[in-house]
Amino acid sequence: MVDPVSSGALYAPLLADAGIPVILLDTERARIGGLRTEATPGALSFEGDFDGSADRVLAYCRDNAVGYVVAGSESGIGLCEYLREHLPGCPANSPGDSRPRWDKEFMFSALSASGVPSLETVAIPVAESLNTDDAARFVADAPVVVKPSMGAGSVDVRMVSTSAELVDAVRSITTAPGFFGDRPNALVQELYPHPQTEYVVDTFSHDGVHEVLGVSCYDKRVSANGDFVYERIKWLAPDEAPAGIICDYATAVLDALGVRVGAGHMEVMYNPDVGPRMIDFGARAHGAGQPLKTFKLTGTSHIHRECEYIAHLLAEQPLSASGGSYSLPQWGAVIFFNLDEPTQCRDRPVEEELMALPGVLDVTINATQGAEYPATRSLLDALSLGLAFISADNKRELDERCLRVRAEFDAVFRGKQRHPA
Repeated sequence: MVDPVSSGALYAPLLADAGIPVILLDTERARIGGLRTEATPGALSFEGDFDGSADRVLAYCRDNAVGYVVAGSESGIGLCEYLREHLPGCPANSPGDSRPRWDKEFMFSALSASGVPSLETVAIPVAESLNTDDAARFVADAPVVVKPSMGAGSVDVRMVSTSAELVDAVRSITTAPGFFGDRPNALVQELYPHPQTEYVVDTFSHDGVHEVLGVSCYDKRVSANGDFVYERIKWLAPDEAPAGIICDYATAVLDALGVRVGAGHMEVMYNPDVGPRMIDFGARAHGAGQPLKTFKLTGTSHIHRECEYIAHLLAEQPLSASGGSYSLPQWGAVIFFNLDEPTQCRDRPVEEELMALPGVLDVTINATQGAEYPATRSLLDALSLGLAFISADNKRELDERCLRVRAEFDAVFRGKQRHPA
């Protein structure tokens, strides 16, 4: 069983190739979060078919001999954890409280309790607010990061430097419905010291063993409003510094959070003076179709590895001893299109024309001609415009190709020039 939104949509075709039947389960949380706009064809509805009852889904799984449950997206992790723990014979994570794997407040508490180096984090409960004096103490020495305890796509994650900004950022989280329609707490977290580089580790865990199937690095900037704007993600070779340090740390984090099975997606800050610190973790696969791009570059991904494991578990197909690692024979990156200010899409860039540029492997344009788009404030804002997947033979060539594609997108989007290439 899988919730088929975001990268969760990739599982059914891969498992069908292995002869494994798949039950799709839509949730209202995914629709509220914008991960789907309509019912998935062939999917059951958590609310419509099971009245929102996890126990009814559990009984259905038992009756239909479900042997494995996948959290396809952030919206489905809590339900997935419940089904895994209570479904006989289903691989599951550590028993007991599953919140360290889907609620960031409990996530960072678990790291601290296990002695894994982490960023100092304070929770402000729902419906509460900070007064100016308390806020001033938080930002007295350095800016801080404010984020919701539950969410996705960097939505409502902000860096603030003044007490007024902090009070406003906390209030915007604790007094309004969150990304999935629930009510998250606000987390006030120390800012990782400069220089800051954010790394992403894609893992698959089985039987308590953690395998790394990809390491990548974000290029991002802070907007004038304090929002984190993601510009690019590029892959690292497994022997490229500091991949080894990041992977060792990721393994310690997974153990501390009680992860024993499933795909995982972790974001880690690193510089040599401070060392690695986790800033976010999702007990599910990397979103935005990233695993397919990883597969294109490396020949594997954590989704492909998980499907291989499911086929091994349920159909007794062989599990490759070398499938739990990766190599990087070519350089690659994904650029996220973004805007510094509200802008109208004067002319929609054409995928085929951008793909004619050197090294461009894939382009997704979500922008609509004539529509107004806000200044980019989150990764989801960027995805509403589009992205491009680019490869090259070396780093310099990759940088040049990324700059060219971004410039051409911008020129067409703003109506300055029709595909100058």
